[in-house]
Amino acid sequence: MSTQRLPFPVPDERAHYFVDSYADMHDLVEDLVVPDGVAEAAATVLRTARELLRQSYYCYEFSTVAVMHSLIAVEIVLRDRIPDAGTKPLFQLIKQAPTRAS
Repeated sequence: MSTQRLPFPVPDERAHYFVDSYADMHDLVEDLVVPDGVAEAAATVLRTARELLRQSYYCYEFSTVAVMHSLIAVEIVLRDRIPDAGTKPLFQLIKQAPTRAS
């Protein structure tokens, strides 16, 4: 069995619509911080989403994966904060969510 080495990452040409260099991706995501008081499960998912967004410089499709990950974090937080969340689908939890942060 032979091992195949993956090539070094090459910037995705679509990334240049948003930033000029990979270093700029750090600036792009620097304000995406995990709020205090968020459950650790949600915090982990949000940090992963932020890193996926940063790495989308090399693989543009990671940006859509980052969005999906952030939705998972939203669901975790809503299930944690809505007492009767049960097995309700996410769209119902969003409708039931408080209108302001608590």
